[in-house]
Amino acid sequence: MSEQKSTFECFAKLNNSIYALTGADREKFGTLLNIAYKMPKGEEVMNAVAFKGYSFMYDAMFGVNGACDYDRKVVRLDSYFMQADLAPILIHECTHVRQVDRLSEQINQPNVTNFIAGLNAYDFIKLNRALEADACAHQAAFAYQMKDEYPRVFEKEMKTPMMQAYVAEMDKSGDETKAMQASFKAWYGYKNYQEAYEKQYLPQIQMNTEKRGAEPTSSLSSKQITGLCLLNGKPYISPAVLDQAENMAVSEKGKETLMQTGDKSVARLPLRNQPTSQKPSLVALKAARAIAGR
Repeated sequence: MSEQKSTFECFAKLNNSIYALTGADREKFGTLLNIAYKMPKGEEVMNAVAFKGYSFMYDAMFGVNGACDYDRKVVRLDSYFMQADLAPILIHECTHVRQVDRLSEQINQPNVTNFIAGLNAYDFIKLNRALEADACAHQAAFAYQMKDEYPRVFEKEMKTPMMQAYVAEMDKSGDETKAMQASFKAWYGYKNYQEAYEKQYLPQIQMNTEKRGAEPTSSLSSKQITGLCLLNGKPYISPAVLDQAENMAVSEKGKETLMQTGDKSVARLPLRNQPTSQKPSLVALKAARAIAGR
C-alpha cells in the first residue's frame, strides 16, 4: 500500500509535471492548479492522480477541450482556454486517470490498452460510455463548488444536461450521491455527445476487430464497470443502468457499420429512437441473418 502524500507534496509534484515549452505555460498551469485546489473536489481528484506518473501539457486542440492519453500518460489541455474555464476540464480528464488506474488494478495489468481493445463491441461501447458519464458527473460536482467564486464558469458549465441534472438534484435534496447519479444518467440523453462519441468509437472497434478477429479476448461485466466509477471510494451507480436499452442504443448507420466486423455482440445493440414495439429494422434483420449464417 503506497504511503499517503500530503496536499503540499501532491501540489508540488503536479506543479513539476507540466511539459512546458515556455515559461508562460508553466505559469498558466500553476494558476490552473491553484484554482483546482480551491475546491474540495479539486483537491480530492488532483491529490489522487499526483503520483500516478502523468505529465500535463497545453496544446492547440480542435473540437475537444482536453484529452487523457493513458498509453503515454499525458493529460492534454486546450491552450486557448482561460484557466478558470479549464479547471472543470482538468477534473474531467484526471477522473479518467483514476478510472484507468482502477481498471489496471482490477485486471492486474499495468497497461489496459490491449485489454480494452479485446472487448466485444457491446462491452467496448458500454465501458466507454460509462467512463465518460462518470467523468462528466465529477466535472459537474467540481463546477458546482465553483458557483460562488467563479459564477461565469458555473453558468458556462450549466449549458450541459449533466450539469443541469446535478444542480437540480443538489438544490432539491442536497444529496451528493443522488446528484452524481442524476448527472451520470443525464449523459446518456445528450444527443451531441452520443453522436460525437459514436463517430469516435466506430473506427476504434473496427480497428480492434481487424487486429484480433471477430471474437473478443477480454470481457467486463456491468458490475466491474461501475466499480471503476466511484464516489467516496464506493460505486454510486447501479450496474443495471448501463444495460438499459436507451443507454446502449446506437444509430442505424452505426449498427450497420459495426455489422461488417463480424462481431456477434453487435446484434444486441438497440437502435436509437426506435420504439420497442416497432418491427425489427432492416439492419436488425441483416444482423440476425448474418449471425445465423456463421
